[in-house]
Amino acid sequence: MPTAEIRNNMQRAMQADAAVFRTGETLSEGVRKIREINASFEDVRVSDRSMVWNSDLVETLELQNLLGQALATIVSAENRTESRGAHAREDFPDRDDANWQKHTVCWVDETGNTRIDYRPVHMYTLSDDVDVVPPKPRVY
Repeated sequence: MPTAEIRNNMQRAMQADAAVFRTGETLSEGVRKIREINASFEDVRVSDRSMVWNSDLVETLELQNLLGQALATIVSAENRTESRGAHAREDFPDRDDANWQKHTVCWVDETGNTRIDYRPVHMYTLSDDVDVVPPKPRVY
């Protein structure tokens, strides 16, 4: 399968299912699609075999990175059951600081399997010159 076709499939899936306003249903469908698209990369075809200025190879390597990023993004978004910043879940419209004031860390292995963990949000600054800015709901 050509690099451009896989990239187009990834872009369309992310635009359709991981748009700014999301639901658990669209994210779940998007995770399924992105996993399939990521798996299709095994059949990627690089048509240019040259060793100098091989833009086809460069685009293929860039796509490999983008697929991992897309997978980490959509899996993490599906996992986060709240709205925060640019992540707006229509099925979870409010922030949930009690459960979600933490950083999501996602690993994607070479086969496309994902693992999620978290690290804390530190509510202190590195000097006394700057005050902590506590989180607050974003309102428009």
